[in-house]
Amino acid sequence: MNMKTTLIITLTVMIASATLIGAALAQEEKPPQEYKFLSMAIAVSIPSIGAGYAVAKTGTAAAATITERPELFGRTIVYVGMAEGIAIYGLLIAFLIWI
Repeated sequence: MNMKTTLIITLTVMIASATLIGAALAQEEKPPQEYKFLSMAIAVSIPSIGAGYAVAKTGTAAAATITERPELFGRTIVYVGMAEGIAIYGLLIAFLIWI
């Protein structure tokens, strides 16, 4: 079986299952409010842990770089800021779940 046939079969199965799942979910009652808050907590906590790890690694590397070459401060601070952006994206997702 070549790649094109495999792709067509996979997409067909995915579309069929998505339609069946949509019909099944339409018949069920609304999930409790606690699931919403749990998903918000997960959406904030996991990216925050990842951002903390990323800031620790990039901050250490930035401090070492600035020690040797102080003129690279502007470039290194950008990388630390990008690592902090991971936590901000998690907070944004939690806000979108809340709405």
